[in-house]
Formats: sequence, structure tokens, C-alpha cells
Amino acid sequence: MTPFSFIIVCFLYFFGLILFYITYLTKQRSEKRAFINNLVNSIIFTSSITINLFIIYIRNPNKVRFIAFPFDILMLLFIIFFIPLFSFLVIKEKRKIENGKITFEEFKSSSKVLPLKYDIYRKLTHLVVLGIIFFYFTLGFLVQNVFKYISELLPNFIVEMFDMGDDIMVFTQNLVVFLVGVSLIGLLTADFIRILKPKYYPLKPVNQILKEKELYMRLGPHISMSIGCFSIILLYGLIQPVGPLIICTSMAMAIFGDTASNLFGRTLGKRKIRDTDKTYEGLVAGVVIAFISGFTVLLSLKKFYFPKNFGLFYLPLLGSIILGFIDYLDLEIDDNLSYNFILSTVLFFCSVLLF
Repeated sequence: MTPFSFIIVCFLYFFGLILFYITYLTKQRSEKRAFINNLVNSIIFTSSITINLFIIYIRNPNKVRFIAFPFDILMLLFIIFFIPLFSFLVIKEKRKIENGKITFEEFKSSSKVLPLKYDIYRKLTHLVVLGIIFFYFTLGFLVQNVFKYISELLPNFIVEMFDMGDDIMVFTQNLVVFLVGVSLIGLLTADFIRILKPKYYPLKPVNQILKEKELYMRLGPHISMSIGCFSIILLYGLIQPVGPLIICTSMAMAIFGDTASNLFGRTLGKRKIRDTDKTYEGLVAGVVIAFISGFTVLLSLKKFYFPKNFGLFYLPLLGSIILGFIDYLDLEIDDNLSYNFILSTVLFFCSVLLF
């Protein structure tokens, strides 16, 4: 393993330890729902990194790289600059609190059910994840050309030391891991402060889009979303081209299905599912929109991988049914994690084994 890869992996495992520590605190405080959610997030985060390294080692024992050049260097630079910067913001917030300029209660959510506009804001942030599709199958090609041009300007010994390779799908996989990885590091750093030192959390206005149960020791929904995306990219992105295509399909189905379920349920839903806030109208809308989203993604990317035996129809159908079943169960685990992880896992193995 290269030194850069080793440092990055150690840093990610360190974050994994913090996740388990927060999980332990929720257990100590008897916050059952937060404990289950945090534990599953922690396990998936650390195990996906471990399995990714194992797969890379099996493929090439002499060249184990978690993130290939130049993204390992860029990730280290991000860590070096971001952590001190965010620490400065925390210290600045602490001084404001101590000087009485702001109060801790100022930005807390006061409602169990978010106003509709804040719920829409939450769902809009999920659409950012769709950028992964463009980096996998469109923008990644342009980025590779830029780096190839830069490498031509560098001395040969540097280019040979940090070989990008010629496989575009390998390059885009590394690019996506980098983009989602730095996003996750930034979000985790902020959420650790929100949970462990809530008084000094410098992004308190963000609390307005968090539900009451998400304000304390429970990891935020954006963390579950990021860990869900990061884990499936590490686990299945290496198996190409089916892996990236299933990842993009699952993400699109999860994002649009969840958004439709929530918004239709809140605006048009009348029949409640048991004693939850979810409705059957929202569930049906989520299933339908998820199927349409999955079918559209598979159809638009068919030149990269076209599922045989009617997989173009059956994969999104199976995925939408799974999404509806998870929605009906209303698990303690955040939907942003369960949708992405379960959906992509089932569709990946079905695609490989059946289609």
C-alpha cells in the first residue's frame, strides 16, 4: 500500500472509531432508535472500507491503492485544509457563546414534523447525489482528459510514479470515490461537533431542516445518505461496468422514490400506515416514481450495459417493490441509508446472477 493510501485509510478508520464511540454514547443514554441507526451506519462505513481493500488486494497484491493518483493527494490536501478551517469555525462559535452574542437554543427545531418547505429543502439536497451519475458516465471522461493533459507537462518520473492508467471506468471509479469521500469527511466532521459539542456547532441554522429525533445523538440524514452512497460505491463500483450502472440506478430510484413518497404523502395522503406519519398514497407514489426512475436510467445508459432476459424491466420493478416494502416497514434505520444500501445490494447480485 502506498503511503498516501495508508494515511487516508487510517484517517477513515479513525472516523469509524468516532462513529462507534457516538453509538456507544447513545447506548449509555438509552436512546434506542438513535443507537440502532448509528450502529448500522458505523458497521456499514467500516466494513465497506475493509471489503474494498480486500478486493483490491485480491486483484493486485503488489499494488494496493485505496484511491489512485491524483485523487489520494487531493484528498489529503482537503483533509489538511478543511480540518483546521472547521476547527477555527468551532473556536469562533465557542467565543460567541461565551461572550453571550448567541444562544444555544436559538436554532433548534421546535416541531416533530417539519414544515413542508423545510422538507422540500431536505429532498433537494439529495439531488446533488445524482451528480455521481454524470461523473461516472459523462463528466469523468472530461476530467480524465484534463489530468492527461496536465501529466504531459510533468516530468516523466512523476508520471511513472503516479500512473493513472488508461481504463476510463477505473479512473471514474477513483474520481467518484474521491468526490463522495471528501464530501463525507466534511459532513462527518461537522456532525461529530453537532453531536459531541452541540453548543459550539457553527452551522446551527442547519438544525432547522432536522427533525426533532435527529437533533441529539442520532446521526443526521445527510450522514446516512453519504455513508450509504460511499459504501455501495466502494463495494460494487469495482465490478465494472455493471457495478457503476447499478449504483446509479439504485441512487436514482432511492432519491426520486423517497422524494415522491414524502411529498405525495404529505400533500395528498389520507390513509396512515399503522401509527406512523407515512401514508399508503405516498407509498404507492414512491413505488411508481422509483420504477420510472430506474427504468429511465437503465435505458439511457444501455450502451454501457444492457441487462439480458428483460432485466431492463425486471430490475427497476424489483427495486421499486423493495423500496415500497422498506417504506412500509418504517425501520429504525434512516431511509437514506437503507434505501441505497439494500436496493443496490439486491439489484447488483440479481444483475450479476440472473441478467
